[in-house]
Amino acid sequence: MPNIADMLLDGNLRASWVPIIANLGAPTVAELTAGVALESRLTPDGLNISFDTSMIDNSALASTYDTEQVGRSKVTTTLKYKAGAAGTTDAVRDALSFRAVGYLVVRRGLDSGLAFAAAQKVEVYPSQCGRPNPDVPAPNTIQTVTVQLGSTGTPRGFDDPAVVAA
Repeated sequence: MPNIADMLLDGNLRASWVPIIANLGAPTVAELTAGVALESRLTPDGLNISFDTSMIDNSALASTYDTEQVGRSKVTTTLKYKAGAAGTTDAVRDALSFRAVGYLVVRRGLDSGLAFAAAQKVEVYPSQCGRPNPDVPAPNTIQTVTVQLGSTGTPRGFDDPAVVAA
Protein backbone atom coordinates (compact mmCIF):
# COMPACT_ATOMS: atom_id res chain seq x y z
CA MET A 1 0.00 0.00 0.00
CA PRO A 2 1.45 3.42 -0.96
CA ASN A 3 2.30 5.90 1.72
CA ILE A 4 -0.46 8.52 1.64
CA ALA A 5 2.17 11.27 1.93
CA ASP A 6 4.06 10.17 -1.21
CA MET A 7 3.80 12.45 -4.27
CA LEU A 8 2.48 10.32 -7.12
CA LEU A 9 3.62 11.32 -10.60
CA ASP A 10 1.40 9.17 -12.82
CA GLY A 11 -1.10 11.63 -14.29
CA ASN A 12 0.03 14.31 -11.83
CA LEU A 13 2.70 16.10 -13.82
CA ARG A 14 2.26 18.96 -16.24
CA ALA A 15 5.01 20.24 -18.56
CA SER A 16 4.69 23.21 -20.90
CA TRP A 17 6.94 25.16 -23.25
CA VAL A 18 6.17 28.83 -22.58
CA PRO A 19 7.48 31.52 -24.95
CA ILE A 20 7.46 34.51 -22.57
CA ILE A 21 7.62 34.89 -18.79
CA ALA A 22 8.25 38.37 -17.39
CA ASN A 23 8.97 37.33 -13.78
CA LEU A 24 10.52 33.89 -13.20
CA GLY A 25 9.45 33.92 -9.56
CA ALA A 26 5.81 34.69 -10.38
CA PRO A 27 4.72 33.57 -13.85
CA THR A 28 1.14 34.56 -14.57
CA VAL A 29 -1.74 32.26 -15.41
CA ALA A 30 -2.02 34.02 -18.80
CA GLU A 31 1.68 33.44 -19.59
CA LEU A 32 1.49 29.75 -18.65
CA THR A 33 -1.78 29.22 -20.52
CA ALA A 34 -0.15 30.67 -23.66
CA GLY A 35 2.41 27.83 -23.60
CA VAL A 36 2.33 24.54 -25.49
CA ALA A 37 1.32 21.56 -23.34
CA LEU A 38 3.93 18.80 -23.59
CA GLU A 39 2.83 16.15 -21.08
CA SER A 40 0.58 14.15 -23.42
CA ARG A 41 3.33 13.97 -26.08
CA LEU A 42 6.35 13.31 -23.86
CA THR A 43 7.21 9.64 -23.37
CA PRO A 44 6.96 8.30 -19.78
CA ASP A 45 10.73 8.79 -19.44
CA GLY A 46 10.78 11.90 -21.63
CA LEU A 47 11.28 14.59 -18.99
CA ASN A 48 14.84 14.49 -17.72
CA ILE A 49 15.97 17.37 -15.50
CA SER A 50 19.15 16.95 -13.49
CA PHE A 51 21.37 19.32 -11.56
CA ASP A 52 25.11 19.08 -11.15
CA THR A 53 26.94 21.11 -8.53
CA SER A 54 30.65 21.79 -8.87
CA MET A 55 32.77 21.71 -5.78
CA ILE A 56 35.56 24.18 -4.96
CA ASP A 57 38.64 22.79 -3.24
CA ASN A 58 39.35 24.96 -0.22
CA SER A 59 41.98 22.74 1.41
CA ALA A 60 45.11 24.33 2.86
CA LEU A 61 48.73 23.28 2.66
CA ALA A 62 48.45 22.15 6.29
CA SER A 63 45.26 20.17 5.64
CA THR A 64 45.22 16.45 6.29
CA TYR A 65 41.80 16.09 4.71
CA ASP A 66 40.49 17.51 1.42
CA THR A 67 37.69 19.98 2.01
CA GLU A 68 35.29 21.57 -0.43
CA GLN A 69 32.65 24.25 -0.72
CA VAL A 70 29.72 24.38 -3.08
CA GLY A 71 30.48 26.13 -6.37
CA ARG A 72 28.41 26.70 -9.49
CA SER A 73 25.40 24.60 -10.39
CA LYS A 74 24.29 23.48 -13.83
CA VAL A 75 20.98 22.09 -14.99
CA THR A 76 20.87 19.54 -17.80
CA THR A 77 17.50 19.02 -19.44
CA THR A 78 16.36 16.70 -22.22
CA LEU A 79 12.88 16.10 -23.57
CA LYS A 80 11.79 13.04 -25.54
CA TYR A 81 8.50 13.31 -27.40
CA LYS A 82 6.43 11.20 -29.76
CA ALA A 83 6.77 12.51 -33.32
CA GLY A 84 3.61 13.45 -35.17
CA ALA A 85 2.73 11.62 -38.36
CA ALA A 86 4.17 13.06 -41.58
CA GLY A 87 2.06 15.86 -43.02
CA THR A 88 0.27 16.65 -39.76
CA THR A 89 0.45 19.79 -37.67
CA ASP A 90 2.80 19.21 -34.74
CA ALA A 91 2.70 21.99 -32.14
CA VAL A 92 5.30 20.27 -29.95
CA ARG A 93 7.78 19.88 -32.82
CA ASP A 94 7.22 23.50 -33.84
CA ALA A 95 7.63 24.79 -30.25
CA LEU A 96 10.81 22.78 -29.59
CA SER A 97 12.49 23.74 -32.87
CA PHE A 98 16.26 24.29 -33.15
CA ARG A 99 17.37 27.44 -31.30
CA ALA A 100 13.87 28.23 -29.98
CA VAL A 101 14.11 30.25 -26.77
CA GLY A 102 11.55 29.95 -24.00
CA TYR A 103 10.79 28.40 -20.64
CA LEU A 104 10.17 24.80 -19.68
CA VAL A 105 7.56 24.94 -16.92
CA VAL A 106 6.90 21.85 -14.79
CA ARG A 107 4.13 21.42 -12.23
CA ARG A 108 4.20 18.35 -10.01
CA GLY A 109 1.65 16.78 -7.70
CA LEU A 110 -1.57 18.01 -9.30
CA ASP A 111 -3.69 16.32 -11.98
CA SER A 112 -2.15 17.08 -15.38
CA GLY A 113 -5.55 18.12 -16.75
CA LEU A 114 -6.00 20.79 -14.10
CA ALA A 115 -5.52 24.29 -15.48
CA PHE A 116 -2.76 26.53 -14.16
CA ALA A 117 -4.06 28.68 -11.29
CA ALA A 118 -2.75 31.35 -8.94
CA ALA A 119 -0.76 30.11 -5.91
CA GLN A 120 0.33 26.84 -7.58
CA LYS A 121 4.03 26.03 -7.37
CA VAL A 122 5.89 25.47 -10.65
CA GLU A 123 9.46 24.93 -11.76
CA VAL A 124 10.66 27.38 -14.43
CA TYR A 125 13.71 26.59 -16.59
CA PRO A 126 14.86 29.36 -18.98
CA SER A 127 16.08 27.43 -22.01
CA GLN A 128 17.12 27.27 -25.64
CA CYS A 129 16.40 24.18 -27.74
CA GLY A 130 19.18 22.18 -29.30
CA ARG A 131 18.82 20.34 -32.57
CA PRO A 132 15.99 17.75 -32.48
CA ASN A 133 17.36 14.21 -32.83
CA PRO A 134 15.11 11.43 -34.14
CA ASP A 135 15.74 8.41 -31.95
CA VAL A 136 17.05 5.12 -33.32
CA PRO A 137 14.33 3.03 -35.02
CA ALA A 138 13.44 -0.30 -33.47
CA PRO A 139 10.75 -2.94 -34.04
CA ASN A 140 7.36 -2.33 -32.45
CA THR A 141 8.02 1.30 -31.57
CA ILE A 142 6.88 4.73 -32.59
CA GLN A 143 9.21 7.45 -33.76
CA THR A 144 10.46 9.56 -30.87
CA VAL A 145 12.57 12.70 -30.92
CA THR A 146 14.99 13.89 -28.24
CA VAL A 147 15.78 17.57 -27.72
CA GLN A 148 18.45 18.82 -25.33
CA LEU A 149 17.76 22.18 -23.72
CA GLY A 150 20.54 24.62 -22.95
CA SER A 151 20.12 26.65 -19.77
CA THR A 152 19.90 30.39 -20.54
CA GLY A 153 19.42 31.65 -16.98
CA THR A 154 19.06 30.71 -13.34
CA PRO A 155 16.09 28.35 -13.01
CA ARG A 156 13.41 28.16 -10.34
CA GLY A 157 13.80 24.42 -9.76
CA PHE A 158 12.24 21.74 -7.57
CA ASP A 159 13.98 23.07 -4.45
CA ASP A 160 12.99 26.71 -5.12
CA PRO A 161 9.76 26.74 -7.16
CA ALA A 162 8.02 29.80 -8.51
CA VAL A 163 4.49 30.67 -7.38
CA VAL A 164 1.93 31.30 -10.10
CA ALA A 165 0.45 34.81 -10.05
CA ALA A 166 -3.10 35.67 -11.13
